[in-house]
Amino acid sequence: MKKVLTVILLTVISFGGYAQRGGGAPNWISIAVKGGYGNSIFFCKQKKDIQNGKLEYEPMAPSYSVGGRLGVVFVDKIGASVEFLSADYKPKNNFNDGNEKLTSNFDMKTTDFLLLARYTGEYGFYCELGPKFSTAKDFTRDADRIEAAGIKVTTEGEDVSAHFNDKFTSLVFGFGFSPYNGDRVIVSLGLRAAYCTKSIYKDGTPYGIAKLDTQVLNPEIKPFSVQAMLEVCYHFARFGSATCGKQKIIFFK
Repeated sequence: MKKVLTVILLTVISFGGYAQRGGGAPNWISIAVKGGYGNSIFFCKQKKDIQNGKLEYEPMAPSYSVGGRLGVVFVDKIGASVEFLSADYKPKNNFNDGNEKLTSNFDMKTTDFLLLARYTGEYGFYCELGPKFSTAKDFTRDADRIEAAGIKVTTEGEDVSAHFNDKFTSLVFGFGFSPYNGDRVIVSLGLRAAYCTKSIYKDGTPYGIAKLDTQVLNPEIKPFSVQAMLEVCYHFARFGSATCGKQKIIFFK
């Protein structure tokens, strides 16, 4: 949390100094509500190293997100935004070693904080880039194992949070356009990808992704998702110059 607050503070100071110099005074200040739906995958770096079995990802295992955004757009169309999202990721992995089959359905609920640089161009086109700081609130697994004798063993709601880091950072990139672009209200549609830069698996824990603990020592597990995003944005204020030459916020009536 201290790192996040430091990043926010430095960003605010930088924007404030930029505006005071007059070289790119902020134009619009906006709030938005947004939601996303897409896929979720737990990539394993050692997948190709598995010798006595095969690991497969379910490419369309779902993910969801909903939350809000506060943003500033500059005169030159460059801006920044902060987002708070509540998200649910449900990756699915299948493992088959020729004797047994194991299907793992994970459910990872997170609170996400994003700090994004954003470019808004002509005709409502936008692109964004920045880090996403995630905190896992709940992490469970449902598993179906079919043994060699054909016996099916089912595990539901297994708490696996102790085997994974509850805080991790992802790199986010997104782009889209605005099918509705009013004076103050903008509706945007786009795609957003997020990839975790470091493994969320805790080294040394006796647990793996879909039986990988018997195949790979300390597998590197990195979450990935692509979501279609819908956003409704409202411009509620702008920055303007006071009589003393300093910047002030002017709220729309």
